[in-house]
Amino acid sequence: MRVVGLRRAFLLFSLAGAVMAAVSVPARAQSSSPSAPPVPQIEGEVSGSLRAGGTLSIRSDVTMPGGWQGLHLIEVVVLSGAGEIERMTYEVESSRLEIGERRVLVGTGAESSGSYLRVRGPRVIVTTGGPYLSIQIHADVLRTVPPGARFRLAVTADAGTTASVTRTLATAEGDAGFGWDVLLGAAVAALLAGAFAGNLVASRRRPPPRLSVYGVIQQRLDADPPATGRER
Repeated sequence: MRVVGLRRAFLLFSLAGAVMAAVSVPARAQSSSPSAPPVPQIEGEVSGSLRAGGTLSIRSDVTMPGGWQGLHLIEVVVLSGAGEIERMTYEVESSRLEIGERRVLVGTGAESSGSYLRVRGPRVIVTTGGPYLSIQIHADVLRTVPPGARFRLAVTADAGTTASVTRTLATAEGDAGFGWDVLLGAAVAALLAGAFAGNLVASRRRPPPRLSVYGVIQQRLDADPPATGRER
């Protein structure tokens, strides 16, 4: 009887151990599976002029979970029709922006040109803090960018995750509206014209100057000349 009892106890102990092992294996497998890598987010705006001789301002605002240090690359691709006509690439680790055949170190006097745009180091502004990175590029327009061009702003993290948005020029050129410079010029011209007209009216309505005492006496002398001799 004691042998049978020991066998039963051993079987129950073994069964309980097998059940616990079966339950713990999936739990350990789930805890050891790698978490999904963080995905960055990007927004931005493009403003300025597309005409040769003008300036184009391109801003990319990036958010990276865990800190901006996890970012690797930010790109600006100019698209016209179905093709790419210009590309700029900013490498976060080295603080260098590449366009054309050269890379420009941000903040230095270096510059480089592509097919349509030229970038100078001092005109690239990068701001970082916490999970945020913002880069603003003020590019000189060497050749007129085709109307309707699109700008794809893209970001790549160190883990390989990416995000992108597509933007067009914020304010269309040649529309019916007036820019601030035109409105300011019109306001100044209106003020000058009003001041000139006011001075002109005031000068016409200005009363004649009053004569002094000496002037009154001189007028009377002129009106009544003295007699040349005594009356007889």
